Amino acid sequence: MKDIFKEVMGLEGVRGLLIVSNEGSVTLTKSSSDFTNEAERLAQINWLPFTIEMSGINDAELVFDSARFYIKKYQDGYLIVILGYNAPLSMVRLNCEVLIPSLSKIQPASKKFGNLLRKKIF
Repeated sequence: MKDIFKEVMGLEGVRGLLIVSNEGSVTLTKSSSDFTNEAERLAQINWLPFTIEMSGINDAELVFDSARFYIKKYQDGYLIVILGYNAPLSMVRLNCEVLIPSLSKIQPASKKFGNLLRKKIF
């Protein structure tokens, strides 16, 4: 599963990425070696207020003193890419557009089990 993030993580200036579900839980984190501590702290945050406030926004870039965030909504949640100042945003956007269909195919085991039961029983 982590191979699908190789293109995004391979871009210059990309520090890491998070996948946050619509319920506010962190599904996956991936970070560069020099950003591991910060990525662990981001994974422990309650993202539910964020998902509620971002519900009407499909695409956003947030700029702070020490980092930039590129946020892309998809069917099951949000893809959050943590960028340095030198990261080419247009390449990040392009790679995220290519990545989103792959993320929609990945479902948690509980959803797969529920879908299986609906198909077999109902």
